[in-house]
Amino acid sequence: MILSVVLAATASEALVASWPRSGRGALLASPTSAEDAVMLTEAQLAAKKASLEFRETKYFFGRVEVFMGERYKPLSEVFEPTLKDDTTAVSSVVVAAPFGMVIEESEAYPGRVQVLELVEGGNAAAAGVQVGDILRGTTAMALNVQRASEEDAAFSVGLSEGKKQCAFLNVDRQPFENIMSALQSNALANGGPGEACLVFERRVKLPDASDPQEAALDDDGGAAAAPA
Repeated sequence: MILSVVLAATASEALVASWPRSGRGALLASPTSAEDAVMLTEAQLAAKKASLEFRETKYFFGRVEVFMGERYKPLSEVFEPTLKDDTTAVSSVVVAAPFGMVIEESEAYPGRVQVLELVEGGNAAAAGVQVGDILRGTTAMALNVQRASEEDAAFSVGLSEGKKQCAFLNVDRQPFENIMSALQSNALANGGPGEACLVFERRVKLPDASDPQEAALDDDGGAAAAPA
């Protein structure tokens, strides 16, 4: 059964996911100096994008910079393409909570989560998110991130933020309830920063019609988005 939730309202209490284990290691990021807490560095400014920017390249380029907050250096993450035909691209964007979008487990792409609906005038829509976009990752606030990151491939980074820690979660093949908990943990009401850096994947060009395999993938549906 497909699960979908409207992310237009925050939860009344913090929801911290019980992150599943896998085989990928964790990378820890170093905080910038306290003096730089307000004035962002060039790297932070470049990573703190207010709208999605997908680049159309000949071959898939999966590296994105993830904004982890004004006290920390951006995190560089690399993603594998959902489609193997070099027609998609990834991009990160900082979206204020509540996000104003509906997500669901994808039928077209097993192990992926897609945007089903957008709230008109919502923060996700304002950030350039479109229906059909594939959510690949999100920043989140969680407890015991250091221990979890050592055991779980989904965690790329754990950063101290008082009793909770800021982390980046690769949502590929994660339980839907864990993804929802991660997203909701960013709400101010849940002790989060009131925003999240989200990574999306989108089809940015048509496949090569001369390749039967790529044409077949296109016929099965894709992450093409309707114009905003």
